[in-house]
Amino acid sequence: MTKRLINTTSLVILFVLVYSQLCAQKNITNYIFGHSLIHHEFQVNPTPSQETSVPHWVHFLANAAGHEYSVSGQYGFLPQHANLPPFAQWGFDFVEGAWDSDYESFADANFNTILITPGNFIQWQPPNSNYPGESVSPISATEDIFEWCLQQDPGLNFYIYENWPDMAPFLSNGFPPSESEWNSYNENLNNEFHNWFSDYHNALSENFPDVCVNLIPVGSLISQLLNTAPYNQIEVSDLYEDDAPHGQASIYFLSAVITYMVIYEEMAPLDYNVESIIHPVIAENYEEIVETFWIGLNEFSINSAGEVFCDDPPVLSSISETIDSQNLVLRPNPVSQFINIDSQLNASKVTIFDVYGDRVLDVNLDQIDQASIDVSGLENGMYILSITDEINTSYSQRKFVKQ
Repeated sequence: MTKRLINTTSLVILFVLVYSQLCAQKNITNYIFGHSLIHHEFQVNPTPSQETSVPHWVHFLANAAGHEYSVSGQYGFLPQHANLPPFAQWGFDFVEGAWDSDYESFADANFNTILITPGNFIQWQPPNSNYPGESVSPISATEDIFEWCLQQDPGLNFYIYENWPDMAPFLSNGFPPSESEWNSYNENLNNEFHNWFSDYHNALSENFPDVCVNLIPVGSLISQLLNTAPYNQIEVSDLYEDDAPHGQASIYFLSAVITYMVIYEEMAPLDYNVESIIHPVIAENYEEIVETFWIGLNEFSINSAGEVFCDDPPVLSSISETIDSQNLVLRPNPVSQFINIDSQLNASKVTIFDVYGDRVLDVNLDQIDQASIDVSGLENGMYILSITDEINTSYSQRKFVKQ
């Protein structure tokens, strides 16, 4: 009798554990209208598998987090992609295929996520201008794709993959770039190039107001990371292999980390064991990179009126309306014990969030401009400090590192 009771109790516990895991599990079924800055098959330096592919790494990140990921996709640029219906061309060694276009319809594949990217050499004119010699623009071609996909399944989520620009126009003596050429390239990437993608995304969001249309700021976030220590010590030739520029495995891995966090709307798993093919500086600092990208995505989503996530920004969704991050300075940063706050806002409360979005510290203040907060009790890592006014209608937020 006792043995049967123990067995029954064990089964109940096992059922609860399995059920809770299933409830938390997310299944992304993804179709990609892409090109070689998402899936680079024909490398100059061949890799053992598809390590120069975003879906390859998204699969392994999802697997480590207990989720499912299946994908199909095709090569081309937007005018070719708008020649519908699509035709699945891609296959992977490890990633499950989502659709066999020879034997079933697009609708039968039950996709829930569409990822699309334009070429990286068309940003010299606005996204609503027609391609030279074509009767379509990047926006009109994308609209045709969206409308066709929504006819197949009206519940689809759409993601714009912001790639990185063609490097050739910035080079005078071929690849790799000089230091000044690399700086010019990144300046363009974070300004004119990124603004083009923002305009492209905003137009699509306005034209499809009832659909989740989000921007994955891959190129700009990676560029910002690579221009900070210790990542700025990595040779450009260890990141890219030509002036297109097709990436080495490390670039596609970083792209996949960002893409994963946007489409799954959660941090990439911090316990993921990074493969040796990834540059050691990136592998050794993987947790910091995840935290940096995660906070960057949340800051970008809030400051850009929700361009990234379908739902509220996961980290700061509990904080309200107006942001003015320019009015908040934290010193020192990184910090070991006391962090000093310099702000022009008439704020009365400080809240600190960890990278998971959990509140770890709340402090009420009389004078924000003279505040010094003791953070020595926090574990080492990255945090977001937010100050809020008395009526909780405006706030400013900054990230800091406790060390």
